[in-house]
Amino acid sequence: MRIAVTRSFVEHVRRQQPWVSSLCDHLLEPVVETLRYGVADMTTLAEAFPRDTIMHVLGLPQGDREHVSTLVTDIFPTSGPLPEQDRDGTVAMRQLTAYLQGEVARRRRAPGDDLMSELVRAHTACPEALPHDELVSILTGLTVAGYPQIAAGIETGIVLMIRHPEWAVFLDDPVRARMFVDEVLRYDAPVQFTPAPRIPARTVVLGGVTIPAGAQVWPVLGAANRDPGVFTRPDEFWPGRGEARHLSFGGGAHYCLGAELVYLEMAMLLRRLRQRLPDLAQARPPAQRVGRLRGFTSVAVMRTEADRHDR
Repeated sequence: MRIAVTRSFVEHVRRQQPWVSSLCDHLLEPVVETLRYGVADMTTLAEAFPRDTIMHVLGLPQGDREHVSTLVTDIFPTSGPLPEQDRDGTVAMRQLTAYLQGEVARRRRAPGDDLMSELVRAHTACPEALPHDELVSILTGLTVAGYPQIAAGIETGIVLMIRHPEWAVFLDDPVRARMFVDEVLRYDAPVQFTPAPRIPARTVVLGGVTIPAGAQVWPVLGAANRDPGVFTRPDEFWPGRGEARHLSFGGGAHYCLGAELVYLEMAMLLRRLRQRLPDLAQARPPAQRVGRLRGFTSVAVMRTEADRHDR
């Protein structure tokens, strides 16, 4: 099911690239204008770009974005909690699922050219290959993961681009820009913990520690991406390191369905920022977010040139 959906997703994202590019330029304009005279907080841009993109890709009405944003935040809070802390996103998940089921029903009556319509057509043509419940589950996953995590990656990418101008040159080339994004995702993974615990079916021993059957285990992706047994000088930001793949997209059958969209959005926005605002500097230290989701709650930037007129 995931293979079939992934193929449709990637093809649809590639077809939407001109629209995404236009959105990127549109959202960048007020930032450029603000930076002619003062300081801009890049978190607004980092959140708006992936949010509006996933809404468009799925075909969700832009007028619903605040409603959807509120539900997603309740399901996957952008700040805290850590795995052992309690937060009940069950009600929000039920509401989001009901909302998406309504959108699926609407596509059955009047399909469009969006990804949701494509998946509804696939379900109608072969319901045993893509059951209704799985269709809604996949749409829910794409919506929940579609922008908070990407926004966190963009925020981190902007900070690292400013801190490491020697590596920011990678953004001048489309191929190496993807390498830059990969290293951002390895160096400071947007999602530090897996979204749900892993539960061993039998007692296992890992690293000399006994984990009993039925226990909850929270893998820390951020730690895996800094494993000194896998990565050379893991605590250094080093694009193009040419080593093992990071685990920020997971792996195997559960490899991130939206990985191609992450690469597209992060590389596009970071490249445009470097092209339009090559003299960006931190206006003050960024405020690191704490919890399952990394990134920053504030990324204040300014321009260093005396003449701040847009190039």
